[in-house]
This record gives sequence, C-alpha cells and structure tokens, in this order.
Amino acid sequence: MSTSIFSSRAQTYNAKVGAITLAFGAFMMLILSHTSVVLAPLRILTLALAAFAAWAFSDEMGIRKPLNRAGFVLFCIAAFTKVQIALGVDQHLVGRYLLLYAAFLLLAVLFWSVAFLHRQRELKVIGAVGVLATAAPIVAIVVGHIAVGIGTALGVSTLLSAAQGAVPTDTSFVIMVERIFGLWGYVAAWLLWRGHIVNSTNQAPSHA
Repeated sequence: MSTSIFSSRAQTYNAKVGAITLAFGAFMMLILSHTSVVLAPLRILTLALAAFAAWAFSDEMGIRKPLNRAGFVLFCIAAFTKVQIALGVDQHLVGRYLLLYAAFLLLAVLFWSVAFLHRQRELKVIGAVGVLATAAPIVAIVVGHIAVGIGTALGVSTLLSAAQGAVPTDTSFVIMVERIFGLWGYVAAWLLWRGHIVNSTNQAPSHA
C-alpha cells in the first residue's frame, strides 16, 4: 500500500522528469537559503535545474495559455537576475538585483497559482494557498515604496533601502521568498508526479 501512495501516475514522461527535477530544485533552493556562503556554481546549477523543471511544469500546465506562459517568463527573468548576483555585481546594485529577483519569483508563483484556480478542485485549493502566500509579500513591496516603515517585519524596508544604493544588510525577505518557492515547488512536483496536472492537450480549452 505504501508503495502505491508514492508511485507515479503521471501520464507523460515529461511530467515525471519535471516532477523529479522540480522537487530536487526546490530542495536545493531550500537548503541554500539556510547559508550565506556564496557557492556560486552550486546556486547557478540549482537555478538551471529549476528553470528546466519550470519549463516542464509549464508544458504540462499548457505553455500556450497566458498565465502559465507569464509565470515561466517571470521565473526565467528571476533566475537570470540571481545568476548575475551569484557571478557578482557592483555592491550598490546588489539591492536592486535582489528586489527584482524576489519580486519576479513571487509573481511567477502567483501566476501559476492563479492558473491552478482554473483547474479541478484539488488544484484550486493549492492555487488559493499559493495566491495567499505570495499576495502579502507582493503587497508589502508595493506599499513599502509608498509608506516608509511598512513591511519592516518582513524585511522589505531594508531591501527597498538597498535598492536605492545602500549596502544590503538584511536579506531575510529574499530568503522568505525562496522558501515560499521551495515549498510551492514541492507541492507542484507532487501534483505532477501523481498525475493531478494533466497535459493541456488532453484537456478542454480554458483561459488558465
């Protein structure tokens, strides 16, 4: 019985590979979020693996559908930005790169979560949780630009200050965003593995 619970029900090889790579990429991102050591090669490799997984995931969700395509594009921009950070940028620009990375990673998860809301019931639940988890940090970023002091508890204020050229002293907000993506990635990988996300060619057309 225990083996059947963890056996794959994915309908395509792409879904199986996407599930494995997404789970491993999410795991590595969570692990790396616990250390401040640069480890540039490992971080870049993790981003490359996550980008591959995101492509496979988007294919299964339906890459031609606007929400899924937007999520993939936003993730690619976030990944490219983090690669630039790992390779090294001017100190006064690090804050801007970190803000761009965190914002676009959140938006990618938000768009994919909204796409879940257009699917069957179990995906709607996951989508709703994903929307709630990403909406608050995104609002904190937007409001933080308007009202100074808003988002201090999340570390947004420090990141916004760093985006103005200050040296980043607190990256807790970025770490939180990476952990949100990591946890979301675990769930998405499980849904792929268990066949809850069906290739779009086998589904009726929708706007998701």
